Amino acid sequence: MIEAVEDQRPELEKYEKFTEKGQKKITEICQAAARVFYEKGYLSATLADVANAAGLTKGAIFHYFSTKEELLFLILYRYTDTALRELNENLNSINPPHDRIYAYIYLFIMTYKEKRFESRLALNAVVNLPEKFLNIMREKQGEFVRILRSLVEDLLEKKERKPESVTLLTYSLLGMCTWPYRWFNLEGKSTPEELTMMIYKIFMGQIEFNKSGVDPDISPSVEKFLN
Repeated sequence: MIEAVEDQRPELEKYEKFTEKGQKKITEICQAAARVFYEKGYLSATLADVANAAGLTKGAIFHYFSTKEELLFLILYRYTDTALRELNENLNSINPPHDRIYAYIYLFIMTYKEKRFESRLALNAVVNLPEKFLNIMREKQGEFVRILRSLVEDLLEKKERKPESVTLLTYSLLGMCTWPYRWFNLEGKSTPEELTMMIYKIFMGQIEFNKSGVDPDISPSVEKFLN
């Protein structure tokens, strides 16, 4: 069941009023809709498409959702809320800063593996939400940034914790974790675990530069080609 967030968010609280059977049906609709929105594209998909995929009438969909935007919002909110809860639970059991960074990356990639439809929608379709829903989602998604920022700060020595450096590192790693949602083939030759380790190694500077004759502490001499 969805936890009520605040009194001014009846768009979430109203789902608490449904019976256990109704809650189960809502979950089934959300799962079917996530796949339809992913396959057809959110803007092209209709509630009739969702109803057909869920084995329901369009009227049955309207019993639970007033609009397509409301349905998208609930999909994304549930997905994000669950991912955040699992992330916090796992990080709380891990101590070394570098292990916590690895765990963050791993959980991001595994979330994509387990919830690929919802993951893609969270990345691509969230901007289609009305402002009242978009503000809630931005607040929820911002929690991922706040958590990662704290992990990056813990990883750095005190003298290195300049706000601008922490910000750059935080968003760089966040991009490395989320961008695979667009291109990584879960059925390809490389596994999600291999991708996780590659991202971790790149971020932690563990790629073996010396074997290729590259010194990572020296800036590349390419400025003349870039002007």
